[in-house]
Amino acid sequence: MAGYFKLVDAHDDGFRVKLTAPDGTLVAVSTFYASKEEAIAGIELIREIAGTGPVVDHSRVESSEQDELFVGLQGTSGRDTGARRDA
Repeated sequence: MAGYFKLVDAHDDGFRVKLTAPDGTLVAVSTFYASKEEAIAGIELIREIAGTGPVVDHSRVESSEQDELFVGLQGTSGRDTGARRDA
């Protein structure tokens, strides 16, 4: 089974989207959406960004090994994703 998007009620009468891993682990929670239509559009945007968006690292470099892991993200999809390190 693949991970999935879960549309849930937000505390302030809107909606949020939860991205859940195949094992049920919560991976991410979206911003607030005022309507289901907006939430569904948000899911479509997340899908597009996740498949094509570059990785931009704004974190500190703690070791050369961790920096090499970041460089490895560039090739995970079999193409150049435009991953870069911004200061």
